[in-house]
Amino acid sequence: MELHVSEAESLAPPARGRGTQEDDELRSVAQLKMLHSLARRLNQLNDVQQIGEAITSELRTLIDYHNCRVHLLEEDGKTLLPIAFRGELSEYQGETFDALVLRVGEGVTGRVAQVGQSYYSPNTADDPYAVTIPGTPDVDESLLVVPLRYADRLIGTIALSKLGIDQFDQDDMRVLEVMASHAAVAIENARLLEGERLAALTSRELLQLSQTLTKVHDTDTVLAAAVKSIPSMIDCSGIVVYLRDNVTGSFQFVHTGEDGPEPSAIPLDVPAPIADQFFLFVDRPFVLPREVVATVPEPYRAETVLEVLVAPIRWDPDGLGAIVIGAATTDARFQQRDLDFARGIADITSLALGNAGRFRELQEAAERLQALDEMKNMFLDAVSHELRTPLSAVLGIALTLRREDVHLAPDDAKDLIERLATNARKLERLLSDLLDLDRLARGIVEPNRRPTDVAQLVGRIARDAEGLQDRPVTLELEPVTVAIDPAKVERIVENLLANTARHTSPGTEIWVRVAPHDGGVLIVVEDNGEGVPQPLREAVFEPFHQGPQRSPHSPGVGIGLSLVARFAELHGGRAWVEERPGGGASFRVFLPSSGPVPG
Repeated sequence: MELHVSEAESLAPPARGRGTQEDDELRSVAQLKMLHSLARRLNQLNDVQQIGEAITSELRTLIDYHNCRVHLLEEDGKTLLPIAFRGELSEYQGETFDALVLRVGEGVTGRVAQVGQSYYSPNTADDPYAVTIPGTPDVDESLLVVPLRYADRLIGTIALSKLGIDQFDQDDMRVLEVMASHAAVAIENARLLEGERLAALTSRELLQLSQTLTKVHDTDTVLAAAVKSIPSMIDCSGIVVYLRDNVTGSFQFVHTGEDGPEPSAIPLDVPAPIADQFFLFVDRPFVLPREVVATVPEPYRAETVLEVLVAPIRWDPDGLGAIVIGAATTDARFQQRDLDFARGIADITSLALGNAGRFRELQEAAERLQALDEMKNMFLDAVSHELRTPLSAVLGIALTLRREDVHLAPDDAKDLIERLATNARKLERLLSDLLDLDRLARGIVEPNRRPTDVAQLVGRIARDAEGLQDRPVTLELEPVTVAIDPAKVERIVENLLANTARHTSPGTEIWVRVAPHDGGVLIVVEDNGEGVPQPLREAVFEPFHQGPQRSPHSPGVGIGLSLVARFAELHGGRAWVEERPGGGASFRVFLPSSGPVPG
């Protein structure tokens, strides 16, 4: 079957006598009545597809034809889509929707859509501008096409075919043109009603989505609610959400709709070079046609190539993602209204993601404040205990020595004075730790490096350490000279030993080691006690954090290990804890050399 076009913008069929003048008048009256009846019926229909079907079925009562096709012009102004086609004879049974999709200017129908005037071809077989419709035979036929016009706009065409040569006349064209004017009004009214219905539905859906998302405060729930709302507004086969990794620039899969593909069939990470190539806009939705989607490397697209609608989502400060919507079928195409709906969904989702992020920040800030408050209370409890014990001892000893009525033997007096000095040193060390922690926090401490024999320094501190008398201590010290701040390293070792004494029971074995390591020095304090659980191995170096084996008689303040870590960082090194082979804790400090040590 062929459609044809000629250079003439319109060609009317000739008037042909079919009877007496009285017969013609009766025919015209009957046609007029049927036209009015058909017009009323068309205007009662609110669906464009139903109107097209009514035209193809009812028009036969007015004009004798073998085939009828109704095309509507798409929003792009270039494509004619068949909304109804009806062939009475076998010659027309091979027509399909895809075969009848036309471009403006293509074939007789496309020409009528281009020039906006009716056209009659008495014999399409003789027309030099023939366009073959795939799947239909090449036969002689007459073809009559009229435009569907609404006001000054062309919205489509109606075409009638009949096997044989010169099968239509001027009355047929006049009736079809009148019919087309009524049909155009009915179609536009149906479109307006459908548009209003869709607008109302979309507004309701978007409002419901907005109301839902105002109650949501986490990213996953926001995305789940957004994806759930899409199928009610956009006809689609599946939905996938990707969020950009701001470090690598890649887009990572985070969510799929209920009817979407299984996560195992989705590329979980689309690299930045691939994503950037097809991410056309970041501020508005866009459509990737099938031919473009087909160029996406296979690992990063679905097996079935569909048209894809991409709705970017953005939120402060630099969040970027995309809602990827697949067309319903391989033949389906997204319309402008789909882009409008997608934009509304993306805008609401972007706002909700920003609010969720700010809510999370506020929640995290509240949690930090609560943690700081708890830390403050714990700190005050610990400091008060640490201060109270030595202060009580100092005050008690001082009052005893001051009493004139108490006569002490020299050895007893010496013992009291030693105890007085020991408790005074505890107070001094606590005060130094607090002051050092404050100075480090304000960044006003600088290391005073000088070449130092670290093994000799650590050995002296370990031998003079308090609180280790009831614990066997093994020293394994390899000579190594490194440019360090001796005073700061002394505090490191003192706090490591004090921490071990505080968190182990009497009789626990302790090893203190010094050895060259990676151009610097490694200081190790180990014990065969309970050890430090994996989840706490980083937290124990935070200020005011207590380890799991806190001693009830010597709880500590929780800043000793924090100073160890800070003093190590001050040297460009680090401190950490790991499990000791054989059980227990192994606290390690690496201090790099600042450069060649002067000889």
